[in-house]
Amino acid sequence: MRVRYTGPTEDSPPVPEDGRYHLIPGNEYAVLELHIQSDGSSSLRIEDSADSLAGLYSGKFFEQLSGVIPDEWSIELRAQGGLSMGPREWIVGDFWERMMERLPEAEATYDAMREAILRQDPLA
Repeated sequence: MRVRYTGPTEDSPPVPEDGRYHLIPGNEYAVLELHIQSDGSSSLRIEDSADSLAGLYSGKFFEQLSGVIPDEWSIELRAQGGLSMGPREWIVGDFWERMMERLPEAEATYDAMREAILRQDPLA
């Protein structure tokens, strides 16, 4: 799945979830993971640079360019409501905590899944 960052409105207060600190309006990004909260809002996991962890950004600041669902994605229904779609290894357990600690096995899993996702729906 690919999206284009549209950015927040000029009069909206800055929050990290709007992407304005890391993403460039008009640029295309690959969605590596998708979360739908029980209130219907969405968060997209997007990598803004190869040097930093992929972040979660509010889906309301993007327009969809491609609807490709990567073969590596799985769906996890959350006990508190909502659902997550992404590589099973990422959406179950403590994967992102291990990534924040930069554990080699987590980084290897991230790199392998990221590459597989991008191969199926490459950025233009």
